[in-house]
Amino acid sequence: MTDGFVEQFILNYHQGNFIMGDENDPYSFTWVRSRERFIIPLDNLQVSKRLTRKIRSNPFQLTTNKNVHQVIDQCSKRQSTWINPAVKHIYIQLSKIDLVHSLEVWDGDDLVGGLYGVTIGGVFFGESMFFVKSDASKIALVYLVDHLNRTGFEVLDAQMPSLHLAKMGGREISESKFLSLIGKACLKTNVQFSSIPLEVSGASVVQRINQKSKRGCSNADKAGECEIIQAEYKTD
Repeated sequence: MTDGFVEQFILNYHQGNFIMGDENDPYSFTWVRSRERFIIPLDNLQVSKRLTRKIRSNPFQLTTNKNVHQVIDQCSKRQSTWINPAVKHIYIQLSKIDLVHSLEVWDGDDLVGGLYGVTIGGVFFGESMFFVKSDASKIALVYLVDHLNRTGFEVLDAQMPSLHLAKMGGREISESKFLSLIGKACLKTNVQFSSIPLEVSGASVVQRINQKSKRGCSNADKAGECEIIQAEYKTD
């Protein structure tokens, strides 16, 4: 992966684009630009009482960047997936230069959930998540929001709407509002995802989330139309 590709990748994300792999061609991907964007406000995560109780009981062990490759691989194991071999290769290579980070959920030695995303300045661009045990991906999201708040991030992008994330406070905003949000945040230089360890106490996580969260409502019931920009990437 060349420096030129990395610079172009960062520029595209700063401009509001994100990548989706071509299911019909394992070595190509598409740059997607959505006219509406789905974000999770870091000060308004909604955690149900049931999930709060579960997190406080510490049912799982959580880590960051312990196995990025496995998280991405698990996220791609779906009937229809945009995470093709080219996209996997890109993310794994970018994880080696601290542009891609993962959060893993473990039950003993078993990886039962997780998520990963791209970090540029103070923005975490969430790419995908998965679970094989109930609530594992929800718990991963709660820990992620707490970690982003503690490390000084300003924006958590979830790209496209989902009912699952809307119930936890996610909301849809216009492309112009999104670009305004990430404009300065992407340029922050004093934010590092790995600058502090992930919190291990579920009780501490939900306490901070509840203190920071404002009781509000979110509305995300439709996906924005997408403008497709063709691109191709060959793995080594």
